[in-house]
Amino acid sequence: MAISIAPSVIFVRILMVFSLALFGVIARYTGIFRAEAKDSVIDIMLHIALPALILVSMTTDITWESLVSGIVLPFLSLTVILGMMVIANLFGRMNLVAKERRGTFAVLCSMPNTAFIGFPVIVSVLGEVGLAYAVLYDVGVTIAFCSVAILALQGGPIQKKHWLGLINPALISAVLGILLNWGQVQIPSVALVPLQTMGSATVPLAMLITGYLLCGVKKGSKVLSKDLILVCLCKLLVSPLLAYILMLPFDLSPTIRTVALMQAAMPSMASTPVLAEKFGGDGEFAVIALVVTTLLSMITLPVVSMLAN
Repeated sequence: MAISIAPSVIFVRILMVFSLALFGVIARYTGIFRAEAKDSVIDIMLHIALPALILVSMTTDITWESLVSGIVLPFLSLTVILGMMVIANLFGRMNLVAKERRGTFAVLCSMPNTAFIGFPVIVSVLGEVGLAYAVLYDVGVTIAFCSVAILALQGGPIQKKHWLGLINPALISAVLGILLNWGQVQIPSVALVPLQTMGSATVPLAMLITGYLLCGVKKGSKVLSKDLILVCLCKLLVSPLLAYILMLPFDLSPTIRTVALMQAAMPSMASTPVLAEKFGGDGEFAVIALVVTTLLSMITLPVVSMLAN
């Protein structure tokens, strides 16, 4: 399917999605969005709204043939992440990154925010067909999150409980959607309409939480500018460039290429600070890098999407 969206429209749509984060900023500063509610809102978005959106996208507006054509995406995303890990480690060996934060640096450079920000942005630009491909790309990211990301931070063997993270509502809904699509099973309207309504809450909820998190950075936090600049360059520019190079040998549709490039260009994964704190990384650096890459992605994502278009 060819993409006929004008570059200016893509730019405006992405900025409109990110502008929703302002409501999260306002809600935090006014005290409407309290700290104790954050985890509950995130759980609602990740465990209810997002799975509903994924299930609808995988069963309604995309054919089985189109879905099969995107089977390369999980392998592509995993390869891009592994490639970025290698590049980040090379920077570490060259002593361009502080030794105590090399693991965190590698995760920040390689792991994209494909679900929390990627899904809302792509569904706003390319619709539910684009979202279906974005979900396929995210499968590889999920596998990397539970394996190489943890390995980079802790520098030791991966425990069995980490692999259990692969079993989550979003992935279950994706698998269910694929099976329903393959079996040509239509979801009854009595169930489809509530799923569509709940799924439509994903974008505003995700951006609301993003705005809340963006204003939570401690004032006066010190981060080596060299490390931060390298993270931004790697995550927002080198990563989509690597994805572009890896896709050259394949005959992929414009929609699949655009989704892959945009997903590879997403800012650092939102879970990185939590992961860093849990497995011995630099949590403060992770928070700063997350905020900066997210803010800069408001500029780089429209550029990447227009170039892909």
